[in-house]
Amino acid sequence: MGRRSSYGYNSYRSRSYGYGSYRRGPGGGGGKKIIIIIASVCILAAATAVGLCAYFGVFNRDGIQTSQTEESKKTSASSGAENSAAEKSGKEKESSTEASVQSSTPAKDIKGTFDGNVFVYDKQGYEIFYGTDDSAKEYASTVAGIKKSLGSGVKVYNMVTPTHSLFGLPEKYQELGNDEKANINLIYSSVGSDVTTIDVSKSLESHKDEYIYFKTDHNWTALGAYYAYKDFCKAAGVNGLDIKNLPSGEIKNFSGSLLVSTKTQKKPNGNKVLAANPDTVKYYTIPGNYTCTLLENGKSSPQEVSLIAAFAEGSNAYSAFIWGNNPYMDIKTDKKTGRKLCIIKDSYGCAFAPYTVNDFDEVYIIDPTYYDGNIIDFIKKNKYTDVLILNSVMTANTKVRLDELKSILK
Repeated sequence: MGRRSSYGYNSYRSRSYGYGSYRRGPGGGGGKKIIIIIASVCILAAATAVGLCAYFGVFNRDGIQTSQTEESKKTSASSGAENSAAEKSGKEKESSTEASVQSSTPAKDIKGTFDGNVFVYDKQGYEIFYGTDDSAKEYASTVAGIKKSLGSGVKVYNMVTPTHSLFGLPEKYQELGNDEKANINLIYSSVGSDVTTIDVSKSLESHKDEYIYFKTDHNWTALGAYYAYKDFCKAAGVNGLDIKNLPSGEIKNFSGSLLVSTKTQKKPNGNKVLAANPDTVKYYTIPGNYTCTLLENGKSSPQEVSLIAAFAEGSNAYSAFIWGNNPYMDIKTDKKTGRKLCIIKDSYGCAFAPYTVNDFDEVYIIDPTYYDGNIIDFIKKNKYTDVLILNSVMTANTKVRLDELKSILK
């Protein structure tokens, strides 16, 4: 990927000037008299000519040639106006160029550094993407296989979410890893027409200056997940929620996975820059009547819980969303839509899933890392109408997730 300088101009200093010189003739000083006589005659002739021109009005008092006809006066006036306009335009252009140079002056150059596998830039942590075309095609093939196993009666959606690096890192650091956007596009183009792809990159990019990704964690915020949810609503044909109308709460001092991964014996508190810039987890309360049944990791039986675990704190604050990554959460609502949604997700699905409670009679959320069973048989048996496979581009390109997705087909 080529880089273009932020300066859009060049300095032209190549103009050359030819300098002549007077050479003395071989005759020595004998030619001086002739030169003086000729010069005297020329001066006398010039004086006579000026006197005659002044008498007939060809020159004005300032020695500038003038015209005796109205046409030539108009031409002269027009020429003067053009010269004035050109001079004004030149000044304006010079001023504009100066303003352009000032506006294109880059801000303070911020340097990024690696701390282990975390790239720290502008007081935020970033993942660097190393996925390949081969892994993208394999992921697409796996998703297509899930759709084929479910048959035509179930609508399957494929959402691959970009990481913060795609929008947060400047161009000079984009080449640290591979091209996320190209990888996502390859997945979408390879998955087949039977699967509905949902490209959220454009929506996220249009809101990149908002707080849509955490600084110390690899996940997106509830706001970032909301913009992706709106794209899902369009694809699924549901009205969706307006986030402006939702009550919210906050969990402060969240130090997430990126900070945690920089902790070592020598640095028990992790990266100093990230530690000094903790996040805030903002969550939203979804209106309506619904019950949530959760099978928690390490538990043998499910229990009824709240949709949001508002008590979560510290490095686990992101688990406020549907209690984090667990085998499953089953949410039954009082909606009468005739539609049921199953979400097969990684951690990005945690912040996303709560919004969908508004749009379906039931939402069943599965994390294949922890789920034990044949998901295909479960979806068919319980007559789910819609299935969303939601993974970040990082997860989608890992062998572990590919194996996990393939295992649900068995």
